[in-house]
Amino acid sequence: MMAELHAVFSSLEHPASMLTPLPEDHPRVVVLRAEGRAFCGGVDIKAAEAGVGGRAWDYKDMRSQQLLSRLIEKMRQVPQPIIAAVQGAAAGGGFALALASDVRVASRDARFSAAFVRLGLTGTDMGTSYFLWRAAGLGIASELLLTGRQLGAERAHQLGLVSELVESPGELEAAARKLAGEMLACSRVGLQLTKEQLNAVSDGGSLRAALTAENSHQMLLVNDPTASAAAMAWLRQLMGGKKGGGGGGSSSGGGAPRSKL
Repeated sequence: MMAELHAVFSSLEHPASMLTPLPEDHPRVVVLRAEGRAFCGGVDIKAAEAGVGGRAWDYKDMRSQQLLSRLIEKMRQVPQPIIAAVQGAAAGGGFALALASDVRVASRDARFSAAFVRLGLTGTDMGTSYFLWRAAGLGIASELLLTGRQLGAERAHQLGLVSELVESPGELEAAARKLAGEMLACSRVGLQLTKEQLNAVSDGGSLRAALTAENSHQMLLVNDPTASAAAMAWLRQLMGGKKGGGGGGSSSGGGAPRSKL
């Protein structure tokens, strides 16, 4: 699965400058979800020792460790927003995949844990020390990573780690696609630059640096024909909704562009 995820996220990378037009069918938003009872239970040590594809995957080797960490870097580098749809366990590396996503939606049976410290390892791995305290605060990150405790879906939602809760795993795809649809109504470059800027400020940049980058991005988009067309389509849809519904919000129709998920 790690090899497949690497291949997928490599294929999603922008081939040139972000302002270079991409084919219309190039994915603009990613929904990361799983089949079965769990989102991801992390590395299967027994399977690793038995060998995968006739060749053992040595989890004690630095190259294997870097295979894991490089995937997290790829997830942050791709221009597409990533929505993690989590059911059941998101443990160890599975928790890391969820944290490396931009937004998380979960069913009420979801549970998150990083029990590395209980295995005699450091409690942090695959970016958990970077993402968790930014998402839920240093105190919560310390509690979970220093104890290996499990975090339930309800508390994860209260902490802001999860954006939306649904009752059952069967409702996850619809919730994730609704969120993705709202992103797809925005301009392609606007989405990309927004993710890039959020990445930049999460690295601890100053307010002035953030404002400077935001100003540059806005000027790029104001002068980009595709982004301007998307903005005008959204405004027409908004104004059409107000006219048709007596000021009751945007209409369900309109010309806002859509692309493949």
